Amino acid sequence: MNRADRVAIAAAATYAVLLGAKAGLAALAVARRRARLRAATGAPIATAELTIVQPIRSGDPQLERTLAATLEACPDARVLWLVDEDDPEGRRAADAARARHPLADVAVVDCPPCPPDAGPKMAKLAHAEPLLRTEVFAVVDDDTRLTPDGVAALLDGLRIAEVSTGLPCYAPGPGGWSRLVAQFVNDQAILTYLATSAAGPARALNGMAWAMRRATLDRLGGFAPLVPLLADDLAVAERVRAAGGAIDQTEAPQFVSTTVPDALAYRALMHRWMVFATLALRAEPVGWRAALVAAYALPPALLATAAGVAVARPTRPNVGAALAAVLVRSAVIAGVQRALTGRVRHDPVRSLAADLALPLQFAGALADRRITWRGRRYLVHANDRFEAVRP
Repeated sequence: MNRADRVAIAAAATYAVLLGAKAGLAALAVARRRARLRAATGAPIATAELTIVQPIRSGDPQLERTLAATLEACPDARVLWLVDEDDPEGRRAADAARARHPLADVAVVDCPPCPPDAGPKMAKLAHAEPLLRTEVFAVVDDDTRLTPDGVAALLDGLRIAEVSTGLPCYAPGPGGWSRLVAQFVNDQAILTYLATSAAGPARALNGMAWAMRRATLDRLGGFAPLVPLLADDLAVAERVRAAGGAIDQTEAPQFVSTTVPDALAYRALMHRWMVFATLALRAEPVGWRAALVAAYALPPALLATAAGVAVARPTRPNVGAALAAVLVRSAVIAGVQRALTGRVRHDPVRSLAADLALPLQFAGALADRRITWRGRRYLVHANDRFEAVRP
């Protein structure tokens, strides 16, 4: 066995061990959470005590259907749709979705233009805060399609934590680029959010769906102090942790569907996610940051190493090692998807493409700090230091 074979085998074996460890941690997180819920003494929260807050920005052709799904999933909840004054298409979609369910308790709230030094989503939430009159509220993105099970999981989470957050599961939108984004999220979410919540207290919020009691928000000082922060989910997570509160990472999938029409839109979306990921990493202690980088940046590099050696020197040992790593990867990902989302959502080709592109996308986020988000262009230095720039 030559040196190249040993490198390929070592890379493939290390990759398989890391992947198996993350799957094991995800299973442990689910078991621990269910045990905590069984031991919880607080009364269940009814959806009649829930206000769903959805900041809306037009641009996705699925918007009207997604908003209507909120009313179908929670017919007895109060709903606040936050629409920009300068977004007539967003207002049209909200009005059309409300017309489908005339008995629903819906308020469409016109929001003033976002100041250049404010986070566009957090500014809307601060505008809506005085309208929160129920015991519990949930912040839901306008591309998230709630289900009764997903809502129940968020409400259950508030029996054991100050804030509960969903597990993203993408329903592919139309076109290949939409399916590539969906594949990336569906491959990564379970092995990232659940695995890290088993390794230590959950540290992240998924901005697509999270819930909190109104009394907790009041104790945290409301949304106003967080308006100058760009990434709303990171801002809320840090505020909760700083106050000694706990975050509950639910295992129930929250279904998201985003239309990604072309390669430029795909690049812009992934770039924004990677820039926000760098902000989350910077907020972590050095040791935890190093562990996260090792757990999530190292595996794609190991897989690329095994595959690269197999292509460059296609001997039986290194080709076998690379193929074994790919097969183990598909088996683990498909298994956790079936267990937690009800079916396999794994396309091996798109999955490999998304995984191998990840190191380059992350490097691009470190080099280029400009993002497009909610119709605006920003240069991001830190979560509390950013500037609006021209497209």
